[in-house]
Amino acid sequence: MPLPQVIPRWFDWLWLGALAIYMLSGAAIVPFHGDESTLMVMSRDFQTIFVEGDLSKVYFDPHWQHNPHEQRLRLLNGSVSKIIYGWLGAMKGFGPRDLNRDWSWANDYDANAEGGAIPDAELLGQARLASSVQLALAAALLFQFAKLTINRPTAYLAATLFALHPNMLINGRRAMMEGSHILGLMLVLMAAAWLLQERRWRRYLLLGASAGFAIAAKHPNVSICALVFLACSVDPLWRLLRGSGKAWRKPASDLAGIAFAGVTTGLVFLFLNPAWWNDPLAVAPVVIELRQELLQDQVNIFGGYTSLADRLHGWFQYSFAGERQYFEAQNWATYDAIGAQIAAYERSGLAGLLFIGSSARLGLISLLLALFGLVHLARNRSVTVEHRLLLLIWIVGSALVTLRLNPLPWARYYLPLLPAVIVLVSYALVRFAAAIRQSHSA
Repeated sequence: MPLPQVIPRWFDWLWLGALAIYMLSGAAIVPFHGDESTLMVMSRDFQTIFVEGDLSKVYFDPHWQHNPHEQRLRLLNGSVSKIIYGWLGAMKGFGPRDLNRDWSWANDYDANAEGGAIPDAELLGQARLASSVQLALAAALLFQFAKLTINRPTAYLAATLFALHPNMLINGRRAMMEGSHILGLMLVLMAAAWLLQERRWRRYLLLGASAGFAIAAKHPNVSICALVFLACSVDPLWRLLRGSGKAWRKPASDLAGIAFAGVTTGLVFLFLNPAWWNDPLAVAPVVIELRQELLQDQVNIFGGYTSLADRLHGWFQYSFAGERQYFEAQNWATYDAIGAQIAAYERSGLAGLLFIGSSARLGLISLLLALFGLVHLARNRSVTVEHRLLLLIWIVGSALVTLRLNPLPWARYYLPLLPAVIVLVSYALVRFAAAIRQSHSA
């Protein structure tokens, strides 16, 4: 479904540029989060590796004798953001001693501020800008992905809703891992869509490199990568099972390409995680155990879901209603500094479409639009079979993963599902607009 001919192709990039400027413009004033302090502290690994040249300090220590707190953070979290923030600090002349202290969640805001846990304003601003750049790149990739797999009008609306979604902006602008997280997710999807256009070895290489980056950006991306690899394997597996004679060669070659992409994923992930280099086979189960412990600790401290009804409510609340969440620890609501930052941010006009998250009724409309879009997309023969499979496995799989695995009512844990919801809602609105236009022209 083409847009009106008066809109030239170069306008795509002009529009994406305008969205990027908007996303970057609000980075400096997004309300602070304690995890930003932690990411700044963790960025010192860049100095240790590239300035001091001492890899031994970041290698996994099975005896936990060398800075166990830092080692735990190093293994628990993605490495991409830390590398970027550390590089920015080095370029600005910041050394390890110039960095802030880690945020103590046992203390209040004032105590942390007095204890030196607030990052340097200049460094924090640079890190937030870097995260926002990655978010803007993710918006551009979402546009290209929707245009390639569905149509151009859906791409325009999806990229716009993505760039103006309040929760995407709150978390993606902060100096945390979410900018890299969502960029990695969109890189994998775009690489897969490109691969399914034409299966070539360099495209398998790109898929693997994108998946390795995505998992290194934030470990939960492994579920999205698994869904994407599954989607890329369905057709060759089907052809291999149905083939006869020499017909097995092409699907077998395609499956070999998937295996090649999987090996590339592992190599890129390892390259971006020096902590794993000395003993990757020993580190993997430790990381899994640490992440399980982290989630359980968060549930114990902040309170998690206790029933399926709770999970469904949180899934709806943050994926479809889009309720804004500036902090997860409820005592932050009492901090005057944070309250002032939130008020200033929302008055600025840079906080996105604030009507999103304003009512459960709007969330219900979003859910119904998404369901309509999902059913219509599954039947849309103008979308290639393989692209439809990719879209459906990604969307349905992401919905089930977030519903099943998210133990906490935290908006940022639902961010990976937002691009899928946004694509479905955008597609549904485009279909309704086309139907209305056809009825008026009939």
